[in-house]
Amino acid sequence: MSIAPERVSGAGDDTGAKNGAESDQNGSTPAQRALRATQAALAAEHAAVYAYGVIGGRIEDKRLAEAREGLTSHRARRDALERAVRALKGEPVSSAAAYALPFPVPDPAAAARLASEVETRVCAVYADLVRAADGAARGEAAAALREAAVRAVRWRGSSVAFPGLAERAAGTAPTIAASDTADVL
Repeated sequence: MSIAPERVSGAGDDTGAKNGAESDQNGSTPAQRALRATQAALAAEHAAVYAYGVIGGRIEDKRLAEAREGLTSHRARRDALERAVRALKGEPVSSAAAYALPFPVPDPAAAARLASEVETRVCAVYADLVRAADGAARGEAAAALREAAVRAVRWRGSSVAFPGLAERAAGTAPTIAASDTADVL
């Protein structure tokens, strides 16, 4: 599963009606889009938990508490998302045995860069979930997006204007389906 490319295709396009529920151009209902986005967020959390295991093993001692906090937060979000998927009548995606890291992590500086990258990618997935969900689920997704953005700033040392939306500013569209992803962070 992937953190970055796991995007919700057509998450905001309600252009038709199908069986009394609004559907997008692909025939997806809001409930289907919410389930896909929740599954994508769950997959991202599985990958983040894995990455924080690597980060914790390489980070300098003075930032170890920060890494533990990130790991604990991602585990809690992962568990909540598994419950949310079941509530949406889905079968939660499983964690992969291992994930390919986006770059080698031989030292504390690389571990901090990985943590920043993980949090940035998690922001993108939660931005999709905010868009696809409604009610309390949207609020939870927004809170998760905010938490990941704050952690990304702490690890990176700088912020971005719209966490989770930076790739859209560059003109790319969220079109990759969950089935098109690989086991990479």
